[in-house]
Amino acid sequence: MPNGDLDFKVLVVFQTLMETRQVSTAADRLNIGQSNVSRALAKLRQHFEDPLFVRTRRGMEPTPRAVQLAKSVEEMLHIYEKSLTGYGKFDPGTSHRIFHIAGSEVAHVLGLSRITRTLLEQAPSVQLHAVPLGVNALAKHLETDVDLALGPFPKLYAGIHERNLFTEDYSCFVRQGHPDIGDSLTLEQFEQAQHIVVNARRLGHIHEQIQSELLKAIPAHKQRLVTYNFVTAALLAESTDCIVTLPTGTAKWLGRGALRALAPPIDLPTFEVKLYWHERFHHDPAHVWLRGVIHGALTGAELQEGSPRR
Repeated sequence: MPNGDLDFKVLVVFQTLMETRQVSTAADRLNIGQSNVSRALAKLRQHFEDPLFVRTRRGMEPTPRAVQLAKSVEEMLHIYEKSLTGYGKFDPGTSHRIFHIAGSEVAHVLGLSRITRTLLEQAPSVQLHAVPLGVNALAKHLETDVDLALGPFPKLYAGIHERNLFTEDYSCFVRQGHPDIGDSLTLEQFEQAQHIVVNARRLGHIHEQIQSELLKAIPAHKQRLVTYNFVTAALLAESTDCIVTLPTGTAKWLGRGALRALAPPIDLPTFEVKLYWHERFHHDPAHVWLRGVIHGALTGAELQEGSPRR
């Protein structure tokens, strides 16, 4: 049976150790000494009568008891924070709030790096948990365990709010030094080349519609490699002479100079990457603040270095 009472600061140490798995990293994040982290861990162990974290070569691994407690501790800290600040107030500079952000691969690749940079400046103790999902799970997650969602998902039902963030288009990508394709891509070259195809059925977003247009244009025997995510497709294109057709900004970020973007010789639509949230969070000051951060980070700068001219 648990012994004694625990204060807010000790629970914050527990949550931070769950995230970092390192005493030194937890101390740095909380701006306290390592000895303070160790004392807090000793209190936690005594209270729960369990080691909670076991030292291994990979760091401090949580015990099954710690894993069991993690969600409850997160919820308690959230309630405690709200009781101190009041529903109408939110201070990002002192908050330890954890936000769960679901999203498509496009949104996570293009968005999270920019959002995280802003958070480190404005809210050093706020944490983001990225959750991958498809459209079939999106509405369910927004109703239950996800704060926000990012991606090119279709319009959802009443009770789900959405806001446009940026527009993406598609480009064809080949590796630097491709032996047959230069600075432009003709329809004949497109039809004769081998292709990497991203199967969108597991992605659950707008790429499924664009995939149908691609499959009409690419002869079946030229669909050399099929994968289920953009990251794998971009890596395969770097090491082969295949063409891959991907969202422009995503592939440029993934390729980091190893891939060249070319205008597709076929018409492909653009799509909107949006921010989604449930009605129950619509007036939550913390969510209002985070939505503003995301909108500012993703609309206030060019997310891609320009698409190839058509």
